[in-house]
Amino acid sequence: MLKLAAFDFDGTLADSVEFCLAVFDVVFKKYMGDKAPDREAVYQNFGMNEPGVIRFFLGKENPEAEQDFYRIHRELHMEKCPEPYPGVISLLDFLKEKGIDMTILTGRSETTCQISMECLKMGHYFSRFQYGSPEKNDKCGHLLKLLQDTGLQKDEILYIGDALSDITACKAAGITCLSAAWASSARIDELEKNNPGLVFYSVESMKDYLKSVIG
Repeated sequence: MLKLAAFDFDGTLADSVEFCLAVFDVVFKKYMGDKAPDREAVYQNFGMNEPGVIRFFLGKENPEAEQDFYRIHRELHMEKCPEPYPGVISLLDFLKEKGIDMTILTGRSETTCQISMECLKMGHYFSRFQYGSPEKNDKCGHLLKLLQDTGLQKDEILYIGDALSDITACKAAGITCLSAAWASSARIDELEKNNPGLVFYSVESMKDYLKSVIG
């Protein structure tokens, strides 16, 4: 019986992938000029949190660049990412009504995650938050810690995310992954190949699936 749903953020709850890449564009242009990485290179390093991505490309810690990222992220949020995906609030309301606990498990830093929760007025839906690391993408480790912290069984938790790495982490942890393929950034062929039958092209279709699971 499902008791907890854990959510990724970018590309799952909000159309924020391009927004985040736009913020990285500004920061890397300022600090690297013509040597700034392209968006695909930056995207391939998502999973580390934002300070980790910045340190990877700058080759060292740069607190000023990290603070610039946070500042620009807040300044541009309501222009570039003003609301969750259509249907997301309805989905969260449904899970809440059914007594399903919800958590955010993201590769983001605590700072940008909480800025987004504040801007999109979503934070009250979630009982806990697990954030990314500047060193590596370790969602499998975070999922195993979630199991340990909650005392739940693997079949009582599922994870909702938009990336191939989410599927891989869930398989390693023995947890079901529902793939969100409604983002413009979704790599649908990868998702379908690696998570057949559990790829959803709209929030509403995932909600219908969860209704069938929860009863």
